[in-house]
Amino acid sequence: MHRLLAAAAVLCVTACGRTPAVTIEVVGGPRPTAIEVHGLPSSDLRALAGANLTDRDWQAILTVTVGFGPDHTPSQAGQLPMAGEYRVEGAVVRFTPMFGFDAGRAFGVRFDPANIPGAQPTQTWRQQPVSTIIGAAASPRTSSTTVTQVYPSGPELPENTLRFYIEFSAPMGRGEALPHIRLVDDRGKDVVDPFLPVEGEFWSPDRTRFTLFFDPGRVKRGIKPNRDLGRALVAGRRYALVIDDTWLDGTGAPLQSAHRHEFTAAAAVERPLDERGWRIDPPAAGSRDPLEVTFPWALDHGLLQRSIQLTGENGEVRGGVRIEAGEQRWLFIPAETWTKGEYVLEVATELEDPAGNRLGRAFEVMIPTSPPERPVKRSITIQ
Repeated sequence: MHRLLAAAAVLCVTACGRTPAVTIEVVGGPRPTAIEVHGLPSSDLRALAGANLTDRDWQAILTVTVGFGPDHTPSQAGQLPMAGEYRVEGAVVRFTPMFGFDAGRAFGVRFDPANIPGAQPTQTWRQQPVSTIIGAAASPRTSSTTVTQVYPSGPELPENTLRFYIEFSAPMGRGEALPHIRLVDDRGKDVVDPFLPVEGEFWSPDRTRFTLFFDPGRVKRGIKPNRDLGRALVAGRRYALVIDDTWLDGTGAPLQSAHRHEFTAAAAVERPLDERGWRIDPPAAGSRDPLEVTFPWALDHGLLQRSIQLTGENGEVRGGVRIEAGEQRWLFIPAETWTKGEYVLEVATELEDPAGNRLGRAFEVMIPTSPPERPVKRSITIQ
């Protein structure tokens, strides 16, 4: 990692008989917040302020990327330009990134004056773009963030599993996730391209839970990626989801340690959910014992937390939910003791298992036969 804090990158230029100095400067001290270009001719500043430039137009002039190329030029980094706001403020051109600069990570900056509207690209100084690297230096830190859980958590996963949830003990940084995640088979080899790369990754609002998707084109039978490559998981074989300790948390520190989640791939589950096959064990009136619902196979952990609701004669019952047994058991613990009477368990139609099967609809079925349009209800008697 380059631990360079570039205070300024200077390009001396000659124009109109004088030698102005155009500088790229970092704003924000040891924790950069913006990039500024100083010293541009007033004609360039007027052209930039008066032009209706798109993001792509601006990026051709001032490019900021995560990482850099072999000769320290961001244009060769193979990275998309960072999203952010470009503004002309007085005699300064400023770029403010949308998500900030992560501590401990290097960023490439490239300024090309030849692409300014109305510029004369034949001028010698405009033919010499300036590039530099800036870094939000990380203070020495003791790694403390860990992977706390991976879901599905059971020892067996159907080979048509669609996603994992990875939970962390603290918020994670904004770097790409996939470079730090591998799927390793029982021969010790990395499975090739098992996961779906997405431009906008799926995080919880506090960035403590990451949703990792298998490539659905390889999971769903009969379409080209599945025919060409097959599923990433093969029933009967063992796998490990490996999360490397190079992944940086929100403070710029790496994970405390790597994490391995081992499991065996089982036969695909390709049938819809059917609440009639669920076992419901009601508690005794006067107790605060949990109401237990057991499923024939594991359901989606994230959806189980919000897709089942219990109501009584006075409306929704207050209490908490606990999920156990590898997501095959849902428990409701009431805030107060149970009273005798009739209760209703309402199951939202969005509930799925890890393979994408829903109530009345299997993931492999192109057209649902008769999926429910409203929550499914089961009556429960507590005596």
